[in-house]
Amino acid sequence: MNDILTEQSVRTALGACGKALCVRVLPVCDSTNVEARRLLLSGESGAALVTAERQTAGRGRLGRSFHSPAGTGVYLSLLLPLAEPLASSVSVTCAASVAVMRAIRLIVGKQVQIKWVNDLLLEGRKVCGILTEAVGLGEQTHLIVGVGINLRPAIFPPELSGAGSLNDGSTPRSLLIAAVVRELLPLLRHPEDHSWLADYRAYSCVLGQRVRWSREGEIFEGVAESIDGEGGLTVRTPAGGTVVLRTG
Repeated sequence: MNDILTEQSVRTALGACGKALCVRVLPVCDSTNVEARRLLLSGESGAALVTAERQTAGRGRLGRSFHSPAGTGVYLSLLLPLAEPLASSVSVTCAASVAVMRAIRLIVGKQVQIKWVNDLLLEGRKVCGILTEAVGLGEQTHLIVGVGINLRPAIFPPELSGAGSLNDGSTPRSLLIAAVVRELLPLLRHPEDHSWLADYRAYSCVLGQRVRWSREGEIFEGVAESIDGEGGLTVRTPAGGTVVLRTG
């Protein structure tokens, strides 16, 4: 199967949705989020899409690495100027999780589950990670949403034993990239619209489960009970109280 990514293949898949987008397709980069930041600092002021065949330093939250071999995954970052400062990074990340979940269901035909706050799982294995960053430049704030999806089967290093793939060998990556962008843009451009919450709650795989989190080096445990209106995770502690996690 010829599935080489080009600007033309991505623009064709995007259709009218891509007309106002700056599109960069790279054979390799360190990280599409880093490349999007470079694009912003070089003078790009509008919405932009950066995607790459592979990443040499793909990353997730808390500095974790994201394995990004050539030909097996979708690695993209969407750069978007915000009309107003970002109110909640958690809610944006949650909204992005729903957008990517919907795109995978539409294009690949598989239903993934959402692990709070930014991972998508299939049969208990991580198949997608999302990294959201806000970048201030002068008086303007830009949002960078990075998405890494393991589309094809791949050999993962031992330290990523929990990783998996969508095990799809035929879907053109450009179609999945375009679907992710089409699902993401409306949610990111209208952050006040929390219609994504119903899906986020419905496809959560942590509600009712015991969870662990750290704060200032100390480990805590509890049972995840609900997800609030901003995407925060409400956890019941062993002492009977509740805490709301805004980062995790």
